[in-house]
Amino acid sequence: MSSPHARLADAIADRYTILREVGEGGMATVFLAEDRKHDRKVALKVLKPELAAALGADRFPREIKTVAQFNHPHILSLYDSGEVQGFLFYVMPYVEGESLRERLDRDKQLPVNDVVRIMHEVADALAYSHARGVVHRDIKPGNVLLSGRHAVVTDFGVAKAVSASGNDKATTTGMAVGTPQYMAPEQAMGEVDVDHRADIYALGLLGYEMLAGRPTFDAPSAQGLLAAHVMAVPADIQTLRPDTPPLLAAAIMRCLAKQRDDRWASADELLAQLEQIPSAPTGGMTPAQTAPHKATAVRPASRRGALIGIATAVLVLGGAAGALYVNRNSTSDSARIEKMGVMPIEDISGKDSLFVAAMHDALTSALTRANVGAVASRSAMMRYNKSSKTTEEIAGELALGAIVETTVFRAGDIMRINVQLSDPVTTRVIWSDTYERNVSNVLAAQSEVVALVATGIGGALSGTKTLGERK
Repeated sequence: MSSPHARLADAIADRYTILREVGEGGMATVFLAEDRKHDRKVALKVLKPELAAALGADRFPREIKTVAQFNHPHILSLYDSGEVQGFLFYVMPYVEGESLRERLDRDKQLPVNDVVRIMHEVADALAYSHARGVVHRDIKPGNVLLSGRHAVVTDFGVAKAVSASGNDKATTTGMAVGTPQYMAPEQAMGEVDVDHRADIYALGLLGYEMLAGRPTFDAPSAQGLLAAHVMAVPADIQTLRPDTPPLLAAAIMRCLAKQRDDRWASADELLAQLEQIPSAPTGGMTPAQTAPHKATAVRPASRRGALIGIATAVLVLGGAAGALYVNRNSTSDSARIEKMGVMPIEDISGKDSLFVAAMHDALTSALTRANVGAVASRSAMMRYNKSSKTTEEIAGELALGAIVETTVFRAGDIMRINVQLSDPVTTRVIWSDTYERNVSNVLAAQSEVVALVATGIGGALSGTKTLGERK
């Protein structure tokens, strides 16, 4: 046991004997311990120091008293909590069995009836907690325990303390609350007003993974995962798992809607859908039935439906419904580009690394599908991040006929994005535009700006000669 945890063991030795460390997550370290007073095994969870500092020693024990009153068959009870020598901890029953994470690691895909049952039981737990004002924020396979034939959700204690922290200090101090693989788009974007629909999104991710045998999204980095939640469309679950009942597929895809308003309005509503599935479990909360929902991954924005559907992107830039055109420069004799590349985006203000990474993915994806010619892959272009090579040298190495360059600058809540398409040899600007957005509403503008850029570049290049035909 590490020295800090040895201090903890000494400080609580009159109440608990720490036997061994059994796990570590993003928010806490978990120990198997013995409750000396009641002679029973318990799970003792110690918050990470950075999260403990953000929540505060006074607030944490006070706020989780609400969770201590929870009495639900699919929520793991809270036995105790406290603070000793700067450590914040809470104590829960030690459950014999395995976590959903362990079962997925072993079995990969679960039987459809098991998927429906587990989703039903987790949704029942969420409906109970949401009715009492507690959003979990970290629904993931590791926080769903399987004991016997039933699922139990754990770690509501941290959820209540974080929810009550006012300005979400745990996030503003740089400690994102949640797990990147299972974060809702609004969590990925760092929005403060996360509500119960983030839990519904995460439950959809669990259902998808139980059926497909793999996570909904995958990426080599946490940043890539966050960007995927905001911009990527999940593969059709019925293609990956043909025996998925249509009602279950519809339930999961609605959970995974990018916009909160497009998801199930409540866990109760989701329960009603799950209870319509043949062989689905009954019991728990039984709300009014709802009509089957046609599966849709994103809600396109009205008049630019086609391009926005292509983009489905994260331009992590909030703002008004329309673009503010500050400047436009387009040539009339521009050649059609056989191949272009999107240069790594320059973050001038130095505080929007996730924004620019997501925007780079979005622009590359949108242009690839916009019929403007071949587009160099993101990985090929990212090799030149912070490179001292000129755009002409880069274009020569990758055989590019044009380069897309973008800068992002943020001052307060206002973000300005400058995009230009240019000939890397002559440096002639073929097309350029500037957009301003208020970042208080990030997701509202995500697809529109990408669509505007794809439309602008497509319009500048349409109907003219290819580079190979230029004199």
